[in-house]
Amino acid sequence: MSLSVEQAMEEGHLALAIGEMGQAAEHYRKATQIDPTHAEAWQSLGMALVKLEILEEAILCLKRLIELRPKDQLAYSSLSLAFGRAGKIKEAEEMAAKAKVAGWGGDPTKIGA
Repeated sequence: MSLSVEQAMEEGHLALAIGEMGQAAEHYRKATQIDPTHAEAWQSLGMALVKLEILEEAILCLKRLIELRPKDQLAYSSLSLAFGRAGKIKEAEEMAAKAKVAGWGGDPTKIGA
């Protein structure tokens, strides 16, 4: 029996709950492989990688999340955090502005287009 995306996510959440961030990231990565359109998996993987300070990969994951959910405030906020941690301040500020627009019900894809 193959692992479902829900099972992979649950395993990731369990690993996260006991402080095993590296294991959590691997489970979330598996979830993205099972279903590349599963936005929560990309969010979880991206944020786990931020915590692990694997920032370039985190940024790629969170950009994928934005492709899947282009008007999601949390997606832009998460990417802003990743950019900030990576020292990419201009990009972090741009994503923070897009998060604000999304939070107000606007279309963040219109900013900087």
